[in-house]
Amino acid sequence: MNYVMLIAAALLFALQFLFNQQFRSLNGDGIDSTLIFSGYTHGVSFIIMLLLNGFRLEINWFSLLISVIYAAVVMGYGYAGLKSFATANLSVYSIFAMLGGMILPLVYGVVFCNEEFGIAKFLCVLLIGTATALSFEKSEKKGNNLKYYLAVFFLNGMVGVLAKIHQSNAALAVDSRSFMATINASVFIICFMWQLIKNKKIAKISFKEFGCISGHAVCNGIGNLLCFIALTALPASVQFPITTGGVMVFSTLISLIRKEKPSVKTLVSTAIAFVSTVLIMF
Repeated sequence: MNYVMLIAAALLFALQFLFNQQFRSLNGDGIDSTLIFSGYTHGVSFIIMLLLNGFRLEINWFSLLISVIYAAVVMGYGYAGLKSFATANLSVYSIFAMLGGMILPLVYGVVFCNEEFGIAKFLCVLLIGTATALSFEKSEKKGNNLKYYLAVFFLNGMVGVLAKIHQSNAALAVDSRSFMATINASVFIICFMWQLIKNKKIAKISFKEFGCISGHAVCNGIGNLLCFIALTALPASVQFPITTGGVMVFSTLISLIRKEKPSVKTLVSTAIAFVSTVLIMF
């Protein structure tokens, strides 16, 4: 069941990239756009988590502390992601995001949580790294903001590390839905306090923008919740390679459904990612 939840989360994460990219095309990639996107997205996610938890919200000092740090990381990741799309296509962005999301939590799990790192995990990481590199497609956009790509790598990885820190401390952790709700509330409050202080008002959004925000909120919120639940039973060094490989596979399937034509290189990389994901499960 934990593997099923991770596969479902990978599908949702693959879908969320589409909503993120579409919002940028409507609203730009500046700091105000990032705060609008993050604020409204996490506001919707907060409501979703409350509904799923029967309007019960559990908070303690440990979860609140991790949530605030998590919120700052998420906001930084959102800004770096929107800036990355100004000079890179979805392929380049996904490479940095997925590798960071796999490598940093894996290293944390092995170094700080004494998780085993055997030949199967090594081969899985090697294969996913190869598959990710093969999926690279040169962007036609001018510019090379390496600092934003590296920020996407680091911050997306830190999201997984912070989730593991919370979920592995059973004596201090609250339930997964309450933790997600607290994270979303923290981001929501920070974003709109910034808008009130800077612009003296809350920015309005169009119906299309709200659609992008709601779609991203559902995919990201439910996907992260499934990952948090799975983290209570699975080591980080297993979970995040599965999620990374799954996102690559589903991203290619989504492209095929949209009648896009993936290159042979992309299809090969997807096949490698699929094999590596299956490998680490057994």
